[in-house]
Amino acid sequence: MLRILVLTTDLPYFPGKHGVDFFNLRYLARENNLGVVGPLHPFFPAEGIKNLESFLVGSYFWPRPVEAVTLPPHENYPGRLRRWLRNWNVARRKSLLLRLLKLDDQPDDAYLQLAVLANCAPHFLAALAEQPWQAAVLIQSNTAPWLRYLPAHLPKTVYFHDVRTHFAARQAVVQRSRDEAAAAARQERQVCREADVVGFVSRLDEQRAVSLLQPTAYTGVAPIPMDTEYYLPAPRGWERDPRSVVLFTGHLSHPPNVDAVLYFLREIWPLVRKRCAAAFFQVAGALPAPALVEACAAAGTSVELHPNVPDIRPFFWNAAAYVVPMRFGGGVRQKIFESWLMRVPLVCTTMAAEGILAEHERNCWLEDTPVAFADRVAEVLEGKVPPHLLECAAGTVLANNTVEIGGRGFEQLIQQSVHLRRRRPFKLLYDLRWMEIGKAGGLEQLAYEQLDAISKVDRENSYRALCPRSTYSEWRFPKGFRCRGIFHEANETRGEALHAAVVNALGTGLQWPPVLNPQMRAMRFYNRLDFDLVHSVNSYIHPDLASFPQILTMCDLQHIHFPDFFSPEDWKTREHLYRSSSESARHIICISEYTRQDLHKQYRIPLNKITTVWVIPSRSAWLQLDAARSRRLLGRMGLNPSRFLYFPAHPWAHKNHRRLLEAFSLIVDELPQDIRLVLTGSPFTPDHPARALLADERLRTRVVHLGYRSPVEVRALYAGALGLVFPSLFEGFGMPVAEAIIAGCPVACSNTTSLPEIAGDAALTFDPESVTKMARAILRLATDQSTRIDLVRAGERRRPLFSSRLPAVKTLAIYRRVFDEIFSEQGDCA
Repeated sequence: MLRILVLTTDLPYFPGKHGVDFFNLRYLARENNLGVVGPLHPFFPAEGIKNLESFLVGSYFWPRPVEAVTLPPHENYPGRLRRWLRNWNVARRKSLLLRLLKLDDQPDDAYLQLAVLANCAPHFLAALAEQPWQAAVLIQSNTAPWLRYLPAHLPKTVYFHDVRTHFAARQAVVQRSRDEAAAAARQERQVCREADVVGFVSRLDEQRAVSLLQPTAYTGVAPIPMDTEYYLPAPRGWERDPRSVVLFTGHLSHPPNVDAVLYFLREIWPLVRKRCAAAFFQVAGALPAPALVEACAAAGTSVELHPNVPDIRPFFWNAAAYVVPMRFGGGVRQKIFESWLMRVPLVCTTMAAEGILAEHERNCWLEDTPVAFADRVAEVLEGKVPPHLLECAAGTVLANNTVEIGGRGFEQLIQQSVHLRRRRPFKLLYDLRWMEIGKAGGLEQLAYEQLDAISKVDRENSYRALCPRSTYSEWRFPKGFRCRGIFHEANETRGEALHAAVVNALGTGLQWPPVLNPQMRAMRFYNRLDFDLVHSVNSYIHPDLASFPQILTMCDLQHIHFPDFFSPEDWKTREHLYRSSSESARHIICISEYTRQDLHKQYRIPLNKITTVWVIPSRSAWLQLDAARSRRLLGRMGLNPSRFLYFPAHPWAHKNHRRLLEAFSLIVDELPQDIRLVLTGSPFTPDHPARALLADERLRTRVVHLGYRSPVEVRALYAGALGLVFPSLFEGFGMPVAEAIIAGCPVACSNTTSLPEIAGDAALTFDPESVTKMARAILRLATDQSTRIDLVRAGERRRPLFSSRLPAVKTLAIYRRVFDEIFSEQGDCA
C-alpha cells in the first residue's frame, strides 16, 4: 500500500469529464491511500465530486479553507514598483514576467497553469502536513511549470493524456495556425527530464514521445480505463428516438473536437443529407466554444447542440451512428470506447482511431475523405451494419481497456517511480540555521563534527547544509564528498522578495492573477533545497520543515528534570517542540543511552524508533601537541603547566558554576598556593550567582575566567591541566569529559545523567549537589598523583570508544534505513 498524492488542474469526476483519471484513481484507492489536490470550480456537478471524494483519504480542493502551516521566513519588498512598471508597454512587461518565471519558452497556457498551482499551494502544503505521502502524480504534461515548485522528496509520475508536441504540430498543419509544437516540445522535454516516470495512454504515444522528446525518465503505458458497468447498451424498454440520429460527443471547447464538428458540418454533413434527408446530427458535451455554437445554429434544424448534459448515455442509446471526424489531436479517444461499449456503429477518421485496436470493417469504419465518410454514415443509417461488428467492437474494449487493466497499468507506473527512487542515492538536508559560530556550545560542535565525519565515509549520497554562510566556510570537506551550502540570509531573502514583488506587480498590471504568494514562495524554497530527508540536530524539528521525512537528534530533556532553569515561556515552547518533534520524526538519534531511555520514559517513544549514537568529540582533542608548543600557548594565557584545574562551560544554570566555586572555596587553603581553577566559555552575566563568589578575596586570584578560546588553546588547556573538573547537574552526553579522556587529562565529574556512561572507569565521580563531596573529589584529583595516573591509564583503554568513524557509520546506516523505510510498504516491481 502506498500513500499517493495526485495534483491536477482539473478534478476528475464521474459522471462528467476526465473519466480516464477518475477510474484510474478509483482503482488506485482499492489498495492505496489516495489524496487529490486541485481546483473545485462552482460549475462542477456535486454528484461527480461526491463520487470522487468517496474513495479519497484526503481531498484538498481550492477554494475550500485549509489549516495554515508554518512557512519559511520570507521578506516582503518594501519599495514601490507599480508606477515604474506601468511605464513599460504591455509586450515588454509580459516578456519580462515570463522570463522571470522561466516560462518564456513555454506554451501560451504555462502562466495559467502556474496560477492554478498558486491557488492550490496552501492546499498542497496542508496535504504535506497531514500525511506522509510516498509518491506524487501529475495529470497531463501541461503541469510542467509545477515541477519546479514541488519538493524533491516525492517520486513523481506524470501521466500524458497525449503527446502535445505531436498534437500541436498536427494542429498547426490542419488549421494553418501558429506552430506551438516547439514550445510544447521544450515543456514536455522538461517533464521527461524532471519526472521519475512518464506514462502514456497508448503504446503509440509512448513511441512518439521516445522519438520526439528523448526522455530520461522511465516510460510506460497505462491504457485508458472504461467502466464497463456504466457504459452499457440501451436498457430493456428504452424508447429510442425514431429519427436517424448521427452523434458526436466530447469536451466542446477542446480544439480538436471543435475542428472535427466544424469540418463535419462544412464538408460531410451536406453529403449525408443528400442521401438521408431525414437524418439529424446531434452534438452533446461540455462547454461548447463560441465558434461551434454559431456553426450549429447556422446549420438549421437538422443539427442540435446539447451543451453540458448531465448524462451522455441517453444520446448514445438514441443514436443510429456515431462519428469522430477528427483531423488532429493526441492520445486516445475515450469517446470511441464509449460508442463501442454501448453498441453504436462508429465511423471515424484513421487519425481519430490512432493508438487503439481499430480495424476497418471489423469493429468500425475508417474513412478519411469527406465523400467516403459521408457514404459510410449514410449506409449505417440505412441499416447496413454487419452483425459481428458491434460485438467485436465491445470485445475490443473488454479485452484491453477495462478499469482493471487500465488501473493496474496506472498503479504500476507509480510503483515504478517509488522503486526507482528507492534505488538511487539519497539527498539529506542538515537544518543548521541556528548554527552561528561560538553561540551554541556543544550543539554546534556536535553538528560540525558529525558532518565532517560523514564526509570521510560517504561518497555515494549527497548533502545540503542550510546554515549561515560563515558557518559553512568553516568546513573543509574531502574530495568526492557531495555537499553544498544553502544560505537563507539577508542578501538572499531580499533578492527573493524583490523577485516576487516584481513578478506579482507585472502580473497584476497585465490583469493576470499574481502567482508568487507566500505559499508558492515556500514551495519554491523547498524545491530549491532539493532533499529527500532532513536531519534536525538540535533536539527539535523546525515547524517549517515538519512536513518532510525527518531524522531527529535528541540531546536531552533537561527542561523536564530542571524546569526552574527555564522561564515559563521557554519551558512551554521547549516541551511542545520536543514532544511533537519526537512523535513526528521517523527516527531519533540520542547522544547517549541515558538520553535514549529518558526519552522513552518521558514521552513514551518506542525504543525501536531510537538509536544511541555518541557525539563525536572535537578533532582538536586528538591533536598531538608537543610540550614546547603547549607551554607557549599556556604562557600566552598566563598559565603554568600542571598548576591548574580546568572547567570549560558556558555559564548556564545546569553547569553548576556556583557550587563549583563554593567547593573550590572550601579546599583552596588545602591546595598549593599556585594551583588555580581555570574557566572558559561565555562571560558570566551580571546576575549570575557565581559572579559574586568571584569577588571573594580568597578566590579572586585563584580563579581565572579566560572567556572563549580557540580549539588549539582548549587542547593545550587539557594537556596542561592537573585535571578536568566537570560538576554539571545535567548532561545529555558530556563532551568535555570525552575530550579530556582523549587528551589524557584526568577527570573528576558528576555521577548523574549520562556522565557515568561516558566516563566509565576513567573518572572520579561525585554528587554535584553536594558541595562537600565535590570539594573532596577535586582535592583528591589535584593532590593525589597515583589517582591521576590510574585515571589516565583507564582513559587510554577507553579512548577508542570515541573514534569518529563508528558514529559516522551508524548515522549513515540510519539515513539509509529511514530512506528505505519511506518506501518500505512498496516491494520491488516485477
